[in-house]
Amino acid sequence: MELAGKKVTYDEELSDAQLQELHTNYQHLWQALKVVEFDDGQRELQVLYQEADNTANYEAAFFTLQVRHRDDRFHFDEYTIIVNNKSTFNDSDDEEVIELSQYDDWAKLEAQAVTSAKKWAAKFN
Repeated sequence: MELAGKKVTYDEELSDAQLQELHTNYQHLWQALKVVEFDDGQRELQVLYQEADNTANYEAAFFTLQVRHRDDRFHFDEYTIIVNNKSTFNDSDDEEVIELSQYDDWAKLEAQAVTSAKKWAAKFN
């Protein structure tokens, strides 16, 4: 994958221009993931987006699909899609880690994230 005209390689520090393009892509992905949102009166699924705290070299984003059950304010289900360019330990069925350098372009990465989100959200329909 290229960002700002430069190929992204695993675990490298991204330039300011690459980070700016990445931030724009993350915003687009957040909107794309919202296709799974629903509210059926009993439950509500929302897609939450969190950027990394360190914006100076930020390359991670966390998209959390959260289902809230209205009959119990403490009952919710979550699925997190983490997009970054570093190795991330993940051993949970309730999360997916997507590494930037493993994709040829953003469209393929976005398609993978949306497919994962739809698959998880289908459990509630």
